[in-house]
Amino acid sequence: MIDPKQLAYFVAVYQHGSFHAAAAAAGTSQSAMTKHVQRLEERLGVKLFNRTTRKVEATDIARQLVLQAEASLQSLQAFEAEARLLGSGELGSLRVGAIALASETLVTPALARLARSNPDLEVEVVVGSEDVYRDLATGRCDVVIGDEANFSSSPYAGALRMNSIRREPLRIVLRRGHPAAQADVHTLLTRYPWAIPSRYFNENELFSNLKSHMAKARHYRLTSLTACLSLAEASDVVTLAPDSLVSAGSSPYRLVPSPVDINLTIHFALFTIAANSPTPAVRALQSALTRG
Repeated sequence: MIDPKQLAYFVAVYQHGSFHAAAAAAGTSQSAMTKHVQRLEERLGVKLFNRTTRKVEATDIARQLVLQAEASLQSLQAFEAEARLLGSGELGSLRVGAIALASETLVTPALARLARSNPDLEVEVVVGSEDVYRDLATGRCDVVIGDEANFSSSPYAGALRMNSIRREPLRIVLRRGHPAAQADVHTLLTRYPWAIPSRYFNENELFSNLKSHMAKARHYRLTSLTACLSLAEASDVVTLAPDSLVSAGSSPYRLVPSPVDINLTIHFALFTIAANSPTPAVRALQSALTRG
């Protein structure tokens, strides 16, 4: 097995471009840093750095290996962190990003299950961010609950891992007694204001077929599905909701689904960083999501 310290020193020299600077950053001597990198070169049978009296230059082989070395070190760190958490019986904290359509159908029930199974887990949920996949890729969230349709066109898709959770039809919903309760889809789309439960409605491929028909209707783009449903309950605003929230009288809102079928299905999924193993907290959330 390769000594992890050798990998860490290799990465440090690569990043600093100097044995002296890398040693200072690591809190060790330059001679110790040099010896560990030399031993790694001997073990691998390759030259990682070209050294002169003035500079240290990474070889082409080093440039090809450094990403794997960094990933290996990150995996070791994740292993150690998980072991410590499991040993302490704690899961730490979790920051969850979620699209608005997932807030009441997936997030809230999952949090209720987590509260029972992992009462010490600290959870923060951010709903309706402008770009949840960017938030995940840049470290603002530990995990994201989003939709597959919009994810496929995200510039961050290559860095993320997707685990499908559930597919669910979307329904048009209106307040009880709404004058357009039996109206056709054209009337609903062109004569009444809509509340869209998404900040990124314009970029979301899920709604592409609706947008072409809604040019004349007023739009309220809200970050919260709850806000959309409350607005629809109190006015003639029309909105969308996952079927499970409005079917069979399960909704706490005084809303009814329209008989109009808009043929939209949202594919909910859980997203994590592809290069990292899911933490115990992320796995606990995934278990809570799939138990519903």
